[in-house]
Amino acid sequence: MNIKHTFAAVALLIAGTSSTAMAQTTASQKFTVTVPSAIAIIAPANVSIIHDESENDQPFQAQQWVVKGNSLAGVAASFSTNQAFTHTTDPTSKRNAQLGVAINSSVGAAAWTVTQPTDTTDYANNDGVATVAISSNGFGRANVDITVAFITDGFGSFASGEYDTTVTGTVTAN
Repeated sequence: MNIKHTFAAVALLIAGTSSTAMAQTTASQKFTVTVPSAIAIIAPANVSIIHDESENDQPFQAQQWVVKGNSLAGVAASFSTNQAFTHTTDPTSKRNAQLGVAINSSVGAAAWTVTQPTDTTDYANNDGVATVAISSNGFGRANVDITVAFITDGFGSFASGEYDTTVTGTVTAN
């Protein structure tokens, strides 16, 4: 074999290899993000008021809680008092607590519904729990207004001092 034919064969081999490597004109790569399931409820700081010494019930300013969940089926949240307003040094001295809930605003695909708008404790009948509730039908976040009122029921008919109740919020996936 002469050099001319060897050179031609090598050139043909290189040209064939070269055209195969250049043949791919598109390629793809898939990128995936896994979003973990997350639901949460966030309460604001503690709050206190001073009774105005009137016969009126004593409302606290609405307190904004945050409820969020990325469950496709949505979430349910409830807010409950742990007791009627109870005197901090004399637990036999009590006043009822009224609790309310409203959806202030929301983001995401969920439609939010108030399922239990108001409730009041009834300490005289041993009912120290008032519960309100909301739910959603999809993923999203809601700013929720919780209202609490100290039911006066006759100023001067209860001891002076501090009375408290604690509202606890709980959220679960639907």
